[in-house]
Amino acid sequence: MSTIPTTEIIIFETSEKFREDVSCLRPAFDIVSKADGVHKPVYFGLQIENPATGYLFLNWDSLAHHQAFMTSSSYGPLLEALKPSIGGPFKMYHVIFNDYPTFQQPVTEVLLITLKDPSHRAEVFDILNKLSDLTEKKLIFGPTLEDENAIILVGGWSSVEAHWEMVANPEPKAAVERLFVLANKDHLFHTALSSYAGK
Repeated sequence: MSTIPTTEIIIFETSEKFREDVSCLRPAFDIVSKADGVHKPVYFGLQIENPATGYLFLNWDSLAHHQAFMTSSSYGPLLEALKPSIGGPFKMYHVIFNDYPTFQQPVTEVLLITLKDPSHRAEVFDILNKLSDLTEKKLIFGPTLEDENAIILVGGWSSVEAHWEMVANPEPKAAVERLFVLANKDHLFHTALSSYAGK
């Protein structure tokens, strides 16, 4: 089994129960934390701008490890354990980031972009690398394994305001403006993540 560390990201419509108490996901995490190849802890949280959206981040040894878990006998019970937290549709992505995600900051930016033209890929990655350098590596990014033209960036910030203040500076502002000429901004929000290592 190849071992390229891969992050599973789920963006989902939250249930009222999850909005009231995000720890209601713990029974599901107790199941997945026993899977071969999953890294602990798992991270989860509500969107700051609109708590009707939630986020899950799980780091795996590889996509193959997650796929193997999805075919195991534990996967059905996991889906049942997730039901109280998920209030509607969700999307699952897998990303091989350019650096290992640690989610240590109080606020996590989640940006999903799609290239307007695949020929822009090199310039878009140059811009993302520049933004990462300008933020002292607070940003990591990578294409989704589901669609190489879709790219997810996550950034760690002390606050939502700190993010907006930083990108208002002339150099990052110009880079972000150019980025959104080359790529569609599909999702740009923030979350305050909790972590759980399982029982």
